[in-house]
Amino acid sequence: MSTQTPTVLLMDEDADSLEQLQTTLLREGYRVLVAADGHAGLRLAKSQEPDLIVSEVLLAGLDGYEVWQIIRTDKEIPPIPILVTSALAIPPRDVPWRPNQNADWRLLSYDAFLPKPVDLRRIVRVIKKLLSPDSTAAIPGGASVTIAIEDKELQSMLADILRGNDFEVETPDSIHRSLQLLAAVPPAVLLLDCRQNDETAKNLIIKTKRSAPNTVIIPVVDPINELDSSLLEDCDGILKLPFFPAQTVAIISQTLDRRSTGRRTELLSNRLVTTNRDLLDTQQVLRAQNEELQYVNLELRKLDSMKEMLTGMVVHDLRTPLASIFGTLSYLSTDSDLELSDMSESLLTGAMAAANQMVRLTETLLEGQRLEKGNLKPDSEPFDLATTVEVCLNQVTSLLAMHKLSVQTNIPDDLAMVFADPHVTQRILENLLDNAIKFSPRGGTVAVGAVQEGEFIKVSVADTGPGIPKEQQAEIFEQFAQLKTSEKTPSARSGFGLGLTFCQLATRAMGGSIWVESDGETGTTFLFTVPIYEGEE
Repeated sequence: MSTQTPTVLLMDEDADSLEQLQTTLLREGYRVLVAADGHAGLRLAKSQEPDLIVSEVLLAGLDGYEVWQIIRTDKEIPPIPILVTSALAIPPRDVPWRPNQNADWRLLSYDAFLPKPVDLRRIVRVIKKLLSPDSTAAIPGGASVTIAIEDKELQSMLADILRGNDFEVETPDSIHRSLQLLAAVPPAVLLLDCRQNDETAKNLIIKTKRSAPNTVIIPVVDPINELDSSLLEDCDGILKLPFFPAQTVAIISQTLDRRSTGRRTELLSNRLVTTNRDLLDTQQVLRAQNEELQYVNLELRKLDSMKEMLTGMVVHDLRTPLASIFGTLSYLSTDSDLELSDMSESLLTGAMAAANQMVRLTETLLEGQRLEKGNLKPDSEPFDLATTVEVCLNQVTSLLAMHKLSVQTNIPDDLAMVFADPHVTQRILENLLDNAIKFSPRGGTVAVGAVQEGEFIKVSVADTGPGIPKEQQAEIFEQFAQLKTSEKTPSARSGFGLGLTFCQLATRAMGGSIWVESDGETGTTFLFTVPIYEGEE
């Protein structure tokens, strides 16, 4: 602890509580730091290393519990005593607690606790005790009381009753001295002599309400003389003569509890109003953001619709010239009167393969759009998968020859019939074959296989090209997926266009699934499933 002026850090959201405590502690000679939220309090605790922390539980940002926990566990912050003040009823220290049934259990670690509204005179004594733990001075367990009664016999009688019940009692020798004590450190309770209903009592009540608004005012009255109604409005209770110890203590305690409960309710209500106001502000911000997102989403939908319309128009317009090109190339390749050199024949074969691939691409684009919109419903029927595979391989024969690739097929003769849309299944296989041819090295092999697994036929298309890293395999079915390459794998697959996106939409539409298998180094296998035909039900 510092040998100089002790430093006390106050952490509280309530401005009135902060002002009262700060004023009181400054008068007592302490250096005072003030924080209105948990984050500010934590920063001050780390940078200023106060000798004591007085903290509320309810704080903005970080609540008091979180701040205490960080301070207790941070090895760079020296041990700091923590005095908790709160309108909440919290359990004894180091006992598991949670503010409500849905909250997590917490272990509150603090050194002392005083309920709000804070008894300023008592908190000063508790602070002195925490800053001097070796002190033997006892701190009364009850509230602090100032007896502003100049009748020494009456004052002494009340003081003996209250001290005997563990109250902290001050007995000033004059009204002037009572005002000085109230101005320095207000007590929790003020007992004053109102037996005469004179101006002295009225002035004392007025000054107490102004300088110490949280002090409970209880006048001592004679049952014979009625208390002035104007005075009664500013008082919290009445203590009538003669004094009986049990009754006197009960009246003071009950009045103090009633006033404290009202003040705690006020503090918690203010916190609730503030929280509700913050929630309303947040709700308005979220509503505005939601409206903006809806507007942006609407604009994106319009742009997406325009994009789809444009794509559909372009693709549709491509079909006619492509059909003309393909027809011309086919005629040239079958014209017996046309003598072509080997080079020209090779070029013609390549052109036909490219034209055929372009036709398949336009069909994939159109059918992919229809699948996304739900306009393409697969027309499932039983068919032989081996025949479909043979048709697909014939479609890509020219491409296989151009890339000098060999083909291996592994389809059992007794493979069950498939129950799916044959046209859509053929389109899936053609896309996977195009993909395998695209990434296979010259002289490589493309393998097509099929096997029955339960109620499905699993079809595979494998190539010997570069592998696909496992962490990127889920991305390749997204539109225009681009895989990351590295210096170690500059020739890795870079993009997949729309073909795999179509394959995923199509297999799902027919009740199957599609995935990829690769060790990430060499070779990739695409697999998809289609239901088997189980006959008429």
